Amino acid sequence: MKAHVNGIELSYHIYGRGEPLVLLHGNGQNHGAMKRQIDVFRKEYQVIAVDSRGHGKSELGFRPLDFQVMALDILCLLDFLKIDRYRVIGYSDGGIIALEMAMYQPKRQVQMVVIGTNYDTSQIKWWANIFTFVGYLFSILLTPFSFFFRRVKAQMGLMIFHPHIKERDLARISAPMLAIIGEYDVISRTDTRNMVNLVQHGKMTVIHHGTHFLIRQKTRELHQVIVSFFDEDVT
Repeated sequence: MKAHVNGIELSYHIYGRGEPLVLLHGNGQNHGAMKRQIDVFRKEYQVIAVDSRGHGKSELGFRPLDFQVMALDILCLLDFLKIDRYRVIGYSDGGIIALEMAMYQPKRQVQMVVIGTNYDTSQIKWWANIFTFVGYLFSILLTPFSFFFRRVKAQMGLMIFHPHIKERDLARISAPMLAIIGEYDVISRTDTRNMVNLVQHGKMTVIHHGTHFLIRQKTRELHQVIVSFFDEDVT
């Protein structure tokens, strides 16, 4: 399905029934990357799985790609679907979008789970940044020859130049937040701990032997942690 929101056609899929749960994928992916999460959570929730702006079947548009615009896309989609309150699971860049959504409309979010998520570009380990920068350079060279590489350039640029969320803005997030990170993630554990301390109700879980690819690598442990968090009383 597609909705015209915030100046673009945004692709989304709805699975199951129940309380709304938004799933947000990582950079360079689409909603299908979170198939295992869809299959688990559709049993109890109305899962809204979105292709973020410039990803999957969603349009890139003509604005520079940044997380603030992408967050507004999702909030506009929820308006279109007449959904007021929601839970959200954001993986990697999807987690950054979830953070931005919570800062825009703090009272709308019931609970938030972010997986392998940073709030500043400096929090990604240096060796991972090298691979991203090389991909960005290649995409610049190939952009004149293909629209595909225009999208790749925008996606790579998103990782290199964003985000830069201020700590005082994180303090505005009032919904209970769970930050999950792998033991060997490319995201700094120290910075993740700082993030959960900055929000009003944050907690952190480190998955033993986990990497940045927890949504496929450690799905059973990941889902157990998320289900336990969602079962907590948030009234």
